[in-house]
Amino acid sequence: MMNPIESPLAMAEAAPDPLGDAVKRLFKLPYLFPYQRLVITNILEAAQTAGLTVRWPECSPSEESGESGPRSADATEGDGGENPASPGEEDRLSLGRQIVILPTGAGKSLCFQLPAMLLEGPTLVIYPILSLMADQERRLKERNFEPLLLRGGQTAAERREIWEKVNSGKGRFIIANPEVLLSPQVMGKLRELKIIHVVIDEAHCVSEWGESFRPSYLRIGEIIDAAGGGAPGDILRDSLPLVTAFTATASAPVLEKIGAYVFGGKGAHRIIGNPDRSNIRYAALGCMLRKAAVRDLLRKYERPAIVFCSSRPGTQNLARYLRNELGDSEIRFYHAGLSREEKTVTEDWFFNSPRGILVSTCAYGMGVDKADIRTVIHRDCPPSVEAYLQESGRAGRDGLLSQAILLWGPDDESALRRAKTHVDKARLRALMTYAKNSSFCRRQALLGLLDYEGQGESPEAACCDVCEGRARDSLREEAALLDFFRKNRRRYTLDEAAETLSQTALSWSDEEAKEAINLLLRDHKLRRIKNFLWKDKLTLQGPVHRS
Repeated sequence: MMNPIESPLAMAEAAPDPLGDAVKRLFKLPYLFPYQRLVITNILEAAQTAGLTVRWPECSPSEESGESGPRSADATEGDGGENPASPGEEDRLSLGRQIVILPTGAGKSLCFQLPAMLLEGPTLVIYPILSLMADQERRLKERNFEPLLLRGGQTAAERREIWEKVNSGKGRFIIANPEVLLSPQVMGKLRELKIIHVVIDEAHCVSEWGESFRPSYLRIGEIIDAAGGGAPGDILRDSLPLVTAFTATASAPVLEKIGAYVFGGKGAHRIIGNPDRSNIRYAALGCMLRKAAVRDLLRKYERPAIVFCSSRPGTQNLARYLRNELGDSEIRFYHAGLSREEKTVTEDWFFNSPRGILVSTCAYGMGVDKADIRTVIHRDCPPSVEAYLQESGRAGRDGLLSQAILLWGPDDESALRRAKTHVDKARLRALMTYAKNSSFCRRQALLGLLDYEGQGESPEAACCDVCEGRARDSLREEAALLDFFRKNRRRYTLDEAAETLSQTALSWSDEEAKEAINLLLRDHKLRRIKNFLWKDKLTLQGPVHRS
């Protein structure tokens, strides 16, 4: 009689495809992608080598798969790193420490969900934001699993219920953020729970946020040590055989920081997939009036849509403006300052909306799985290329054609001045340079910023506004404004010009027209006349060339 507790390789000899069968039985999915198969196999190999129990679901794969022949559980189709056919014990253990970079929509969550259902013991998944935790909880409950959510504000009774479920074996998924886990009470419990796998999702936050406003991310190693059963101050990262860091985007410097803070600089197996999303068309648009630009883009492009802003007040103001301008109630805002109930209501509304527009901070940007988002607009420049690809990657998770548009303009210089460190400034400046570029394929530029070695491949002819010949390195309103003042030299004051412009086909309000004119004054492209004959009238400052 076959022992039900065997390694993936041993099971592969007795069944056509144990991993494929498991994903069909437990998740009702028809197959695993090659990268998913590779990541999961590495986890299970390391688990078995460390003496952890792997239990496969009991059924005949041939009854459901319809496949004609066997398929090894350690199949490593496609690219993505090495997985030796006959690794030694040390090599197998090392496979349990992985940094996994897979593009948005590639099914990263399944890479730790499936092992969690096959291994005996709890899996701890660390997320950066509450919306991502709630989304993971929702998806697991839809599959009849029982995730345990650790969050701030829980009562002692709620926490006690969570610990009891973990100890009884009923709770295989613990979902939390670093701040909650680092509280003394929770750290003490982690040392008792016999965690078998620690997962860090959106691991680029370790570098991007940990060194600025989320210092708890720099203490991820302490959480891993506690989960491995270590006393305070012990460094036992190697005693926990399964640690996996997931992200969709990471440049070489970010990978180094993940290796240092998560794996203590001891190295980790890297699986790097192609970060390109071929169904997303990238574009950038220079503008003075960003709200008006967002409005016009939403009139042009397909919904559902997300508009990302850098601040909480910005989301509320823009959502109000868009509702008024578009005459549409299917527009809401979302940010971390909302109550839990408000977030849940907004998340449910947007998830089920076929034409909604969500104006959000980065609080909605990572990992939330709405498949049919057609358009993502960034009103403000995000802090790095990693952040931009994460957030623009919310578009087109169903594989259909989608748009990602980044706005740029004079306000970006203020954002650059607010950046706290040289590293922050360098990241932001790189993305601003990308936005202003009008001569080099945007897709290849983004891949180049990630140091992706496949960046030299020939892009599709219509993959971005540059390749389509639509890109401009000027601000969209500037040519029309300068042409107006060229034809009306010394005729209007600022208020008079704004009133006249608001009555043209530009669809600007008086306030918007004043804002644009003031920007031209600030940049010394217009000037106020001091001569008493044309006191305060506006005219061009020096020679101006037509765009």
